[in-house]
Amino acid sequence: MWAQTAKVDQAAKSDKDRITLGNGDTLTGKVGKVVYGNVSFHSDELGDLTIPLIKIEEMHTATEFAAGAKTERLTKKNVAEQVPVGKIALENETLSVMLTQGAVREFPVKDLNFMLDEQAYRRDLHNQSDFLYGWYGTATLGATVVTSTNSAQTYTGTVGLVRAIPTIAGLPAGSKTILNLSASYGLAKDPEIVSGSDVFQTASVTKTDILHGDLEYDKFFTPMVFGLVSGSADHNFGNGLQLQQAYGAGVGWAILRSPQNDLAVRASLQYEQQQFYNGITSGLGTPTENLVSASIGETWSRTFPHSIKFNEYVTLNPTFNVVRAYSGVAGAGFLFPVYKNLNFSVTTTDNYLGDPPEGFLRNTFQFTTGVTYTLK
Repeated sequence: MWAQTAKVDQAAKSDKDRITLGNGDTLTGKVGKVVYGNVSFHSDELGDLTIPLIKIEEMHTATEFAAGAKTERLTKKNVAEQVPVGKIALENETLSVMLTQGAVREFPVKDLNFMLDEQAYRRDLHNQSDFLYGWYGTATLGATVVTSTNSAQTYTGTVGLVRAIPTIAGLPAGSKTILNLSASYGLAKDPEIVSGSDVFQTASVTKTDILHGDLEYDKFFTPMVFGLVSGSADHNFGNGLQLQQAYGAGVGWAILRSPQNDLAVRASLQYEQQQFYNGITSGLGTPTENLVSASIGETWSRTFPHSIKFNEYVTLNPTFNVVRAYSGVAGAGFLFPVYKNLNFSVTTTDNYLGDPPEGFLRNTFQFTTGVTYTLK
C-alpha cells in the first residue's frame, strides 16, 4: 500500500496520469474514463487513444476517480456508499482506490465495471448538468439530383439524439431524453414530348414531401421500469396527411440497457389529431379527426463487431373512438463505419395510415442510403 501511495503521489506531483503497457512502454497524459473494458486516454505524444484494459500493466492517476465493481449491485440509495472515490493505482491485476481519509479500497481489475473522473461522477450522480450535457446520436444526409429532358431531385435528412443521465453505464438509471427529426423531399418533372402528331410523353410533376419529429422524456423508477411523456408530429403528402400530432404519457420497460445492446418496450395513452388536405386544396373534403389512441412499441439497437450498428423500431397506434383511423410505423437500418465519425447508412421506413383520403395509398415505404456523422 505504501508503494502504491508513493507512485500515486509521484503522479500527482507531475500532474500527469501514467499508464504502463504489458510490453513495457509508458504513456503519460490524462485518463478519461473506463467503460466496457476500454480506457479512454489522451497521450501527450500520440493524442486520443482507446486502450484495452487487459493490455495495461500499471496505471496511476494524479486526480480522483470513481470506480465501480461488477460485483456491486448499485441502486439510487446505495450508490454513494458503494462506489469509492479517490486516486487510482492499478498493479498486479489489482485496482486500488486511495480514499481521501487514508483508507484503500481494492478489487480485481477483471471486476472493474466503470471508472469516471470525480467531477463527472458527482455531476451525473446528483443530476447537476445543464440541458446541453450528455447528448449523443447521429445526423444523416442524402441527395440525388438528375438533370436531363426529365429532371428529378431528392433530398433526405435525419437527426437522432439521445441524452441519458447518468452518461455512463453502470450507475443507476436516472432519465433519458430522445429526439428524432427526419425529412424527405423530392420533385420529378416530365415535360410534354411531341413527335409529329403523336404525344410521346405527357407533362407531369410528382412530389414527395414527408416530415417527422418526436420527443420523449423517460424517468426511471427502477433500473428497468420508467415513466414517459411524449409528443410527435407528422406530415406526409403521399398519404394525403397534412398534419398528424399526438401527445401522451405511459410506462416502459428497459429489457436491456447498454450502449452495445439496448432493448425497450413502451405503452402509452395519447390524444391524437389527424388533419388531411381539405376540399379546398385537394377536392377530397376529408374531415379532421380528433382521436383517443394508444401507442404500443419497441425499440432495439445493437452494436456488432467492427462497430457496425443496427437499429430497429415498431410502433402501433390503435384508436378507440374512430377505429378505422389507426396508424403505425416501422423501420430498420445499419450503420457502417467509414472514417472516424463518418459512416455509411442504409435504412428502411414504412408508414401506415388506416384511413387516408380517397385515392391515396395507406403505405409509404422509404429506402434511404446516406452519409452519417456520429455525434459524441
